[in-house]
Amino acid sequence: MSKRTRKDRTTLDYVRPGAEERGRLRETFDFNDVNRDGRLTLGEFIRFMESVDENLNSTDCEIGFDEIDVNRDGAIEFEEFYEWWTRG
Repeated sequence: MSKRTRKDRTTLDYVRPGAEERGRLRETFDFNDVNRDGRLTLGEFIRFMESVDENLNSTDCEIGFDEIDVNRDGAIEFEEFYEWWTRG
């Protein structure tokens, strides 16, 4: 990833810190939400993770899915996804 310069800043950077990253992450989440229900199912999550790292298997993805789905409703909402992704 290239280093950003002052001229690369967008309006979102001035509105609140992290808004640009959150927006990009929302786009990624929405793209992978194939059925557009606002949640990632296990199948959608596996598809996403395999596109990120082709060496992951479905068992690894299921373990990750269970960790991210903190409210245990069987799907990953955007806030859960965001918290997981930015946990670092």
